[in-house]
Amino acid sequence: MKVMKAFQDKLVGLIRAINRYPLTILFLLAIATVNVNMINNEIETYLKYLFTFIVGALLSVIGQHVYERFFTKVSERVMLMGGAILLTAGYYLAIHSASTFNEEIATKTSVTMFALIMAFIWIPSIKSKISFNESFMSAFKAFFITVLFSSVLAAGLNLIIFAIDQLLFSVDFKTNAHVLNIVLSLFAPIFFLSYIPPYPGKKDFNLGDQEEKVEKAITCPKTLGILISFIIIPLTAVYTIILLAYVILNIRGDFWTNNLLEPMLVSYAITVILVYILSSHLEDKFASLFRKIFPKILIPIVLFQTLASILKIGEIGITHGRYYAIMFGIFAIISGIIFSFLPIRKNGLIAAVLIVFSAVSVIPPIDAYTVGKVSQVNLLKRTLVENNMLENGKVVPNSNISIEDKRMITRTVSYLNNLNYTDEIDWLPEKIFYYDNFSKTFGFEETYDQPSDRTEGKFAHLDWERSPAVNIENYDRMIHLYFQGSQTDLKIPIEIDNHTYTLKNDSGSHPTLILVDEKNKELFRFDMKKAIDQIFENQLEGDSGKEDMLTAEKLMVTQENDKVKMTILANSVDNYGSQYNADLFVFLKIK
Repeated sequence: MKVMKAFQDKLVGLIRAINRYPLTILFLLAIATVNVNMINNEIETYLKYLFTFIVGALLSVIGQHVYERFFTKVSERVMLMGGAILLTAGYYLAIHSASTFNEEIATKTSVTMFALIMAFIWIPSIKSKISFNESFMSAFKAFFITVLFSSVLAAGLNLIIFAIDQLLFSVDFKTNAHVLNIVLSLFAPIFFLSYIPPYPGKKDFNLGDQEEKVEKAITCPKTLGILISFIIIPLTAVYTIILLAYVILNIRGDFWTNNLLEPMLVSYAITVILVYILSSHLEDKFASLFRKIFPKILIPIVLFQTLASILKIGEIGITHGRYYAIMFGIFAIISGIIFSFLPIRKNGLIAAVLIVFSAVSVIPPIDAYTVGKVSQVNLLKRTLVENNMLENGKVVPNSNISIEDKRMITRTVSYLNNLNYTDEIDWLPEKIFYYDNFSKTFGFEETYDQPSDRTEGKFAHLDWERSPAVNIENYDRMIHLYFQGSQTDLKIPIEIDNHTYTLKNDSGSHPTLILVDEKNKELFRFDMKKAIDQIFENQLEGDSGKEDMLTAEKLMVTQENDKVKMTILANSVDNYGSQYNADLFVFLKIK
């Protein structure tokens, strides 16, 4: 009976959630429909519609919470729904012009969705007897309960489909995807919303029977309280001691330049903020000490890291990643101050700050990507001007610049190219990294940051414009291969005059190509290390400004014995330390 009662209660809860969030349900149905089309057609353009409807679903939920908290009239509810629809349409128009759902749109959409989720949690606590921490606890519990139930349901349905496919009749391979779509697009969101209680609002007088449900939703479960107080808080304390020790010991050195520390400190700040919110109503000694001490420790740690991030701007400019790192650092400092000096009921201020910061980071012209683009373009332009490489709006190739400036130019151009900004810069060619466009434009090959051993790499490429034709007379076969010194599985069968030969490589300390006959008897060894070293010697004789672009003659090396003659023509070749790599054409002659 208890099981049936629980099932009936949950079914009633799902129906109430549908009635409570009607516009949200429509958006969820639209999401499921788009997913069906994506599963069947696998077309990327559907992504714009998918994320538009996801944003719409979040906006509609927020509209409902605003209505419940501040309004009572049906007309006001309809207006809020209309506002959610208009904002959703505005989002679609903002991303519609982009040809693809690129990284910039994806990041801005993710930040927007995160801000909307924070608003969803924060709004019920505005000027309410329910605090932000309690609203957060309710959403936190609902999320993990939903994950558990949805996972079990999805696994069970997939096992049923598997059994039918194996035992009864064949099932279309897309059936599992369609089932997951229904579970994740419809069941999971509605199930989650069914756990969100009707918080106190202007209709408080009608919610007397719901107070018990609200109290149950916002109360920290005993098991979670034990987990936080006796496991998570002690682990966080140990992690804090390690971070503090590192900061103190390296405050004059590696702390300001160690890029690995930045993500560690960001994750630490997120952990402290999350644990503080979840432990806000726990009364044991561990939780009390955590709330008193850790926010004050958080402030100087994040302050130092934020300063380190700001100092790096002068060296590498601002990228969207560093923009967000600095923005989060400022947010974490503000959070630490709020936690340290304001009462717990004021914790909702961090949600307001987070929403404002999120809006700033996605709205041009001060958004992360616009600021990053402007910074990197200015940094590139300044580096080119300092090296007399930008005159009358055109780039002048110059190979005689420092390694650091070559790396700076490569890094900034690579950043701009990855985000498709190079097309907006008149003095940069289209497809800057296509074939040899980069070296033709700047006069040198791409130069990337080297690992800590500072070993310099060597590069050479075939200049097809100066070598459009190659004489391959008197050779039996031409083989194209990618040679890597560490490769162990290179085996290329070659048929010549009804005999089968195999070309393979020796990945030992001395890179070598080996030709064997049908009985695996070695016929010839081609010394790749010697050949590539010879190419780099030829490179020293290259034309000024084209040291990395060589003619076919300088990229061809021949070795032979009394049985075999082998010539390689390197399309591209590089050497870093003991590692030799090449894109090769191999010309083979059996004598």
